Amino acid sequence: EAEAAARVASGRGLPTASADLRLFDAPDGSEPRVTLYRDGSSWCPYCQKVWMQLEEKRIPYRVERINMRCYGSKPAWFERETGGLLPVVRLDGRLLTDSVSIMLALEAAFDGEAESLLPPEGTRNDYVRELMGLESAFAGAWLGWLRAPPGGGGGARANFEAVLARVDGALRTTSGSFFLGDELSLVDLFFCSFLERAEASLLYYKGFRVRDAEPYPGVAAWFDAMEARPSFRASQSDYYTHARDLPPQLGGCSAEKGGEPFRAALDGGEWTLAALEETPLQPLRHDDDAAARRQAARKLVGNHEAVVAFACRAHAPPGVPPVLAPLADPNNASPVRWHVDDVDAA
Repeated sequence: EAEAAARVASGRGLPTASADLRLFDAPDGSEPRVTLYRDGSSWCPYCQKVWMQLEEKRIPYRVERINMRCYGSKPAWFERETGGLLPVVRLDGRLLTDSVSIMLALEAAFDGEAESLLPPEGTRNDYVRELMGLESAFAGAWLGWLRAPPGGGGGARANFEAVLARVDGALRTTSGSFFLGDELSLVDLFFCSFLERAEASLLYYKGFRVRDAEPYPGVAAWFDAMEARPSFRASQSDYYTHARDLPPQLGGCSAEKGGEPFRAALDGGEWTLAALEETPLQPLRHDDDAAARRQAARKLVGNHEAVVAFACRAHAPPGVPPVLAPLADPNNASPVRWHVDDVDAA
């Protein structure tokens, strides 16, 4: 694990959220043409799409982390020159905004230099447009149900289930597990962030599984195929984080009774030794338990100062100025110091 961390620090190795530089096959010391400005907590769904594209195409890039508005302020120059929205890419000195525009620009700029993620030759343009419309409909249906008030979500649920069935149908008509067949394309990257977040959030708040192989075999197979790709694994978050990071981004999520057992599990029920014998709600990332334990220990030791500060924030009032995401509040700092050493030791 230590060797892998050293490779990441040098711009090599497997993708990870902690990387500040990715060189791939470029020589040491070379300066990437691309800088990706993404959120520091890896919450932004639109950043994830561009991040995955850069990894899949193996385009060298640097990473600069910018707060989302729900948990902090942004640099004045960033607000002034980009409007403040994420993601932003600096390509050959030029700032690009809007994830779709960025992704198309990257395909054009690195045409012939990196593997294309454009639809395969022979794919009908009208079918790609149909899928893009379906992606927008899915996002709207998901958010519509997620934010529907308790007792008033019947129509929102029915609409979501209808749109999800269309997504599943599109996936089951292909020759492979991806939207356009056997190979990953931009279409999969457009869908990935919302499908991932819908699975986590609707399970937690509504008790509904998107990744259910019985009614939605195409969607379940798509998740399996995506999780075989290091780029998705690196950018993928856990169910608990999505359940907690979406309310400040969206202005709230509406919980229903059907989600109670899943909320209990994700809020701590799964964090017990007894739960290790049960199948987790979210498929595990590692097949090697010993390697997973070592990685967790290395992460905790390497970040112990930040973890201690985070754990001590219960003693502090909200930061100033206040933010909507208390779990990522960059301004909250405990004024009480006597307990720091004890928390660190624990």
